[in-house]
This record gives sequence, structure tokens and C-alpha cells, in this order.
Amino acid sequence: MIEARGIVLRAGADQAWVRVDDQPTGCGRCNEPGGCGGAKIAHAFGKPDEVFHVDNPQHFVAGDRVRLQIDDGAALGAAAVTYGVPTLGALLGAGVGTWLAGNAGALTGLAVALIASVLIVRAIGGRRFWRQKLSVRLAADAAWCSDAHADVTARHD
Repeated sequence: MIEARGIVLRAGADQAWVRVDDQPTGCGRCNEPGGCGGAKIAHAFGKPDEVFHVDNPQHFVAGDRVRLQIDDGAALGAAAVTYGVPTLGALLGAGVGTWLAGNAGALTGLAVALIASVLIVRAIGGRRFWRQKLSVRLAADAAWCSDAHADVTARHD
């Protein structure tokens, strides 16, 4: 599970705005040999957004310390579908187009396959199962709980 600690800045009926206090953890091997550096990729194009708007079914309130959680394989699965489907589609479309009509067919096959791939990726992204898999969940952060927040933590777990 990929987690980041945060604090609830504002809470509505079923939504919360959470500021991330620490860096994404990933698997913890970013700086070790063999680590992929996946958590660092978020900083490649500048500092990422530190405030997240997420569902709040546990009804956390402003000031609560929480953990933002996402399943381990969710990011990899999203990347595989988002990049893999269009890449595979482009290769197949260009290949079939070349086989059927030479160079002109390759370009046409590529264009048709890319358009179809975008539609497929959008359809997959719109499925409820896929959205649930990629959703960020909130959990009470027991490491930050004081005695004053112990009853709140028990209520949320």
C-alpha cells in the first residue's frame, strides 16, 4: 500500500481536503540499488499538489491526522493501460495497414488504431471497478493520535 501522511484542512458532508505532510513512500527503495524511483517521478515536472480533495466516508474533521492510501499495483496498472493500449494499438494498426496497403495504409492504420485506443482507454477509465481501484482512501493515522484524538481514531477505524 502506498501511503502519505496528511492533515484534514477542511471537511464537508462526504468530502475532505487533505494537505500532505510527507513525501509519498512507494515501496521505500527509491534511493537503494534496484529501486525504481517511482515516488520521485512525481517531482519530475515540479512540485506536486500537496492538497487533495478526497471522499470522506469516515467523516474526519478539520485537524484530524490521516493517511492517504492507494493500492500498490494501482499506479502501475493505470500506466500500463494508459500507455500500453495506445502503443500496442499503434503498432498493430501500422502493421495491419502496411500489410493491406503499403506505406499509405500504415499511416491510415496508425491513425485509426490510435483513435480506437483512446476510446478504449477512456472506456476502461470510466468503469466503476477501475475508478475504485485508483481511488485514494483515508485512514486514521494512529502514529499521530494523542489521547484527545483516541476516541476520534476509534470512531474512524
